[in-house]
Amino acid sequence: MLNGLRPALAAATLAFLTYNFLFLQPRYSFLIGSPTDFLTLVLFWAVALGAGALAGRVREQARAAQRRAAAVSALLAASQTLSAAQDRAGTARSLAEQASAAAGAGAVVLLPDGDDIVLTAASPEGVTLGADAMAAARWAWMHGEVAGHGTGTLPQSRWRFQPLQGVRGRAGVAGIDASAVTSGSDEERLALALLDQGAVALERADLAGQALETETLRRTDRFRAALMNSVSHDLRTPLSTVLGSATTLIDYGADLKPEVRDDLLLSIREEAERLSRYVGDLLDMTRLEGGGLNVRADWIDVRDILNAAAERVSRRLGRRRVTRDFPAQLSMVEADPGLLEQAVVNILENAIAYSPDGTTIELAAFEDRSAVVISIEDEGRGIPTPELERVFDKFRRMEESSDRASDRVQGAGLGLAIAKGFVEALRGRIAAASPIQDDPDGEKRGTRILISLPKSIPTHPDLL
Repeated sequence: MLNGLRPALAAATLAFLTYNFLFLQPRYSFLIGSPTDFLTLVLFWAVALGAGALAGRVREQARAAQRRAAAVSALLAASQTLSAAQDRAGTARSLAEQASAAAGAGAVVLLPDGDDIVLTAASPEGVTLGADAMAAARWAWMHGEVAGHGTGTLPQSRWRFQPLQGVRGRAGVAGIDASAVTSGSDEERLALALLDQGAVALERADLAGQALETETLRRTDRFRAALMNSVSHDLRTPLSTVLGSATTLIDYGADLKPEVRDDLLLSIREEAERLSRYVGDLLDMTRLEGGGLNVRADWIDVRDILNAAAERVSRRLGRRRVTRDFPAQLSMVEADPGLLEQAVVNILENAIAYSPDGTTIELAAFEDRSAVVISIEDEGRGIPTPELERVFDKFRRMEESSDRASDRVQGAGLGLAIAKGFVEALRGRIAAASPIQDDPDGEKRGTRILISLPKSIPTHPDLL
């Protein structure tokens, strides 16, 4: 208020002297020749005193409003920064930086580690705490009270520590270099408000981490349950067939007709191959789930990969036909040939499982400006539209009619999920479309699986 009163009094005095010098008798003199003139001077000063007091109060109110607006803006910015942090360590770093900027002094954040607390973040970086400061921080953590500089507990420390009290409990301890902050100042109040926000943010980060762990455990349990169901059924069935056929050959082999022995041996081979595929699928899915997939990039021609995959499944085709639709020229792509071939094999086996004998499976390849595309089509009964988004889920198998339902055909429901994981590991995309054609009865049938592999260098449109 004095900043408004003093200029007003000075202006009133100067105005009176000027008025007295120029207009009052004796003119051109600062002498006051009449008591009424002195009363005029007092009136000038009284008006100046009232106006100055009001102006000073208005200016103080404006400054207070600016400080509140700045504090609200700082709190909002800090809230956004703290909300953007992904984990406890990131939240602690953001809190230390925001508190240091608000207080204009060093700030540290200590988080629990077992039965103790450890220095997790500091601003500026490189700040260390001495034995007295750590003792004050531990006191604040254990007792939930402010400790350190300016308090009754370990006041010799230049740091003042405040427990970060969240909704559910203490999330940590924050310290400010109180020797550089005026007690009761706006900076100190803003820093304390930020620490209150930081406590909630740290608690939220803890809850987010716990939720992620819970979701991971839930997914792991769901995968384990599905895996056990698959192992208990999909592996036991071929093992029973192999065991029964082998036992029959051992016990009655000499009395069996040659064609019966050949059929039993063929069953053993088919079921052993089926077991090998199941185990391979489970191992591949374990690699995908565990992040242990190693991608070996090499320049490949996808036509060679498609031909090799078709050769691998040739003995399981039955009376189905495989046609190829390849252009004379096709751009090379950089990918892992083993992963891509296995993905195509899985898709082909799925097409064999869900298409009747006597139908055609088409392998095609083409390219656009930015990708090489692989298309695999079958003439099966297709995928219902609501199921298209879930067709690549693990252990997902389509329901089949009674004349087609057979575990020997369908498999464990991992093939397309593994193909999706392999293709995405190659930075590609995979999608399913169904139905794609009309059969003679007017029903829509067929499924198309598309794999898009990116080109390292886009092709000019004139060269396509």
